[in-house]
Amino acid sequence: MPFSADRSPDARRPGEGAPGTIALYPMSAYTRGIRKPGQFHVIRCGDDQQDRLGGLIPVPHRHDFFEIIWVRQGTGLVRSDLRTYPVKPRTLFFTSPGQIHSWELAAPAKGEIASFSEEFFAVNSDQPGLLAKMPFLYNGEADPILHLDAAEGRRIDQAFAQLHEDAGPDAAGRDDFVRAHLTILLTLGRQFLDRRSPGIATLPSADLLTRRFRVALEEHFPRLLEVGDYADLLRVSRTHLNAHLQAETGRTASEIIHERIVLEAKRLLAHTTLTASQIAYRLGFHDPSYFGRFFRRTTGQTPGEFRDRARTDLLAG
Repeated sequence: MPFSADRSPDARRPGEGAPGTIALYPMSAYTRGIRKPGQFHVIRCGDDQQDRLGGLIPVPHRHDFFEIIWVRQGTGLVRSDLRTYPVKPRTLFFTSPGQIHSWELAAPAKGEIASFSEEFFAVNSDQPGLLAKMPFLYNGEADPILHLDAAEGRRIDQAFAQLHEDAGPDAAGRDDFVRAHLTILLTLGRQFLDRRSPGIATLPSADLLTRRFRVALEEHFPRLLEVGDYADLLRVSRTHLNAHLQAETGRTASEIIHERIVLEAKRLLAHTTLTASQIAYRLGFHDPSYFGRFFRRTTGQTPGEFRDRARTDLLAG
C-alpha cells in the first residue's frame, strides 16, 4: 500500500485526518457490504451509494487503488499532485495509488466512478502488464484527464452501462466481466489520448522486471529506500537490477528511488502544512539539513521556495 502522510488506520471518511496531513482512504473504507471488499466498486454519482463514497472529495486526499471517474455533467476544478485541471461536461479522469487530488465543483457532478485494486485487475488477466501501458497512470507521460467530444462520451456511457449490468449480480464470471469492462474503459482512454497526442499512447511499455520494481517501490515506500532491499524482493542481484533498469529506462534503481523521494516531498510540500524537517524525517532523512541540500540539488529550489511556488500555481489553476 502506498505511503500516506497520515497513515492512520481509522482514516475512513472524506474530510477526516490530522491537520496538515493528507488522508489515505483505503479501498476497504469504500466497499463495506460489497461481496469482495477491497477489490473493486462501481457507482453512479447521485445513487444512494454516493454517501458511502463521499462523492468527489473537496479536500486533498489519496487512495491505495485506481479510479476511473467519468464526469458526464459538472464543472469546476480538479487538483492532481502539482497540477490543476478544468472540469467540464464529458471529463474523464484517472487516479493512481498515492496521487494526491481534490475536487472543487460548482455543483454536485453526475457521472460514474469505477475503482479497483491492482491485485484485482491483474488476477487471471491475459494482459497483466496492461496498466503499465497506460500513459495516464503511475505518474506517466500524459496528464490524467481527458475532455471528450459527444461521440467519445457516448462510448464511455455505453462502457459504463455494460459494466453496471455485469457487476451487479453475484453470478459466475462476474469478476472476469468487470476486468474486461475496466480494460475497455482504460483502452478507450488510451485511444482518445492518442487522437490528441499521436504517439504518446503507443510508447513502449515497461518490461516485467521494471514494472515489478515500480510496483514494489510504491508498495514499500518509504520504508525501503535501498537498492539492495528491492533486489532481494525481486530475487535478482543489485548489479543486475541497476543494469537492467539503466538499459530499459536510462536510470539506475537508485536514481528512480531518488525521483520517488522528490515526488513525495513535492506532494507533501504542496498539499500539507508539515515543515521541511517533518517531511525529511518522514522520508527517512536523519538530518533535515541534508534533505534540504538534496532537494535543492535535485530541483534547483529550496523546500520553502518550492512550497511557495507550488501553492501559487495550484491556486492560479
